[in-house]
Amino acid sequence: MNDNCGTESSKDGDGWFVSSFSNGGAGCVEVRFDISGTILVRDSKDRRVDRPIMGMPSHGWVELLGNITK
Repeated sequence: MNDNCGTESSKDGDGWFVSSFSNGGAGCVEVRFDISGTILVRDSKDRRVDRPIMGMPSHGWVELLGNITK
């Protein structure tokens, strides 16, 4: 994985980690599994609190990953 993905986020203890599907370049995302069962996704290069975070139920995450790997 390339440092362009911002892997340092996984060290701050807030639960975010760089997705293994990130390509190490411009397409890096971070993922966090929320206690409520919601999967949260954000751009790893723009972590400001006012930036968008996409959330989905766990079954939606499984479907998304299935479509990505096809």
